[in-house]
Amino acid sequence: MQNDKTKTNRLGLTVVIGVILSSVIACTGKQSYYEEYIAIPDQKWNQSNIPFFEFEIKDTLQRYDLYFNIRHAKTFEWKNLWVFLKFELPMGMYDLDTLEFVLQDSQRRWLGKGSGNMRDGSYLFKTKTRFPFLGTYKASFEQAMRIESIEDITDIGFRIQEVNE
Repeated sequence: MQNDKTKTNRLGLTVVIGVILSSVIACTGKQSYYEEYIAIPDQKWNQSNIPFFEFEIKDTLQRYDLYFNIRHAKTFEWKNLWVFLKFELPMGMYDLDTLEFVLQDSQRRWLGKGSGNMRDGSYLFKTKTRFPFLGTYKASFEQAMRIESIEDITDIGFRIQEVNE
């Protein structure tokens, strides 16, 4: 009987150690400072539909990498995507930029991750960025593909990742 109790205790200890190690490993991975997705109605991204993301900056010394995230079907018609970025600072000033994201390689293979008909891409567009002011910032993405509506886009996302130097 004592032998069975010892085996049970060892098994319990092994499970506890496994859970602790899994937690430690998960905590050491890069965590996003901010990440959000906005669903695109009917999977048709109209130029008039401008998803925006609002986030708070509490540290002006920290550096960040900025990512544009997109979920789309493999039936998306183009190999790239053009967007206009409007970046608004807390006191109302803003910066405009035009960005191109390549969604397929030269052999027309989809980049990003996914299975089946869907792809999920994350595209770095600014590195080691510092935000100059404390407060609430806004980032908006407008599709700039020279047509009113593009199909097969399911979600647009924005991610901010802390950079450890």
